Amino acid sequence: MTTLMLLPDGMRRWSRAHGVSLDDGYAAMGDKLIEFMGWAREEGVTTLCITASSAANHSRPEAAVTTFMNAFNDVVRRVHDSVAFDFSGSLDLVSAPHLSELEELRDKSAKDAEFTLHYILGMSLQHEVIGIFNKLNGKIPELTEEILAENAYVPAQVDYLIRTGGAIRMSSFFPLMSPYAELHFSPCLFPDMTRADFDAALKDLRARERRFGGYPV
Repeated sequence: MTTLMLLPDGMRRWSRAHGVSLDDGYAAMGDKLIEFMGWAREEGVTTLCITASSAANHSRPEAAVTTFMNAFNDVVRRVHDSVAFDFSGSLDLVSAPHLSELEELRDKSAKDAEFTLHYILGMSLQHEVIGIFNKLNGKIPELTEEILAENAYVPAQVDYLIRTGGAIRMSSFFPLMSPYAELHFSPCLFPDMTRADFDAALKDLRARERRFGGYPV
């Protein structure tokens, strides 16, 4: 079982470069996400986590937030009958209509599918930690790793993480429970990503020796 996290970055720059609207840029992202899912499934990925937004993204003008949320919701509309779908994150930042539709699509998704699509919305390591503390403060005798995992945005270990767009930084997107995730930063804007780019990223990630802090065998 392999869990892959994707940070699809570069839609605004792609829209400007192609002289199209931001709506068109995110529509291109949606098409690419579905293509990306196919690549991931072919390579044995069982869970694909997509960072649909950061907490900071939700402070953008309302029209821009609506644009990216519409695009991410549309992807789930198109694939929910062939994947198990779930989502997590700072859900208080997500508009009620978008959140309600995602809940409906989650409930209608193919629960017995061998592939899971998981959105993280309003991702922020600070929000995540503060939210867990406020939720559990005074309710448990002590915090354990098991309790932390039960309340984390992404409880399962992320094996590999791919960020597109050229930035070599996490921008508060790091999954709390995955300290040993292997990272790959791709220079391509996400709508331009090709199967060759994906294969190169996966080859780089899989070639690394994962020792999880131990000595080489």
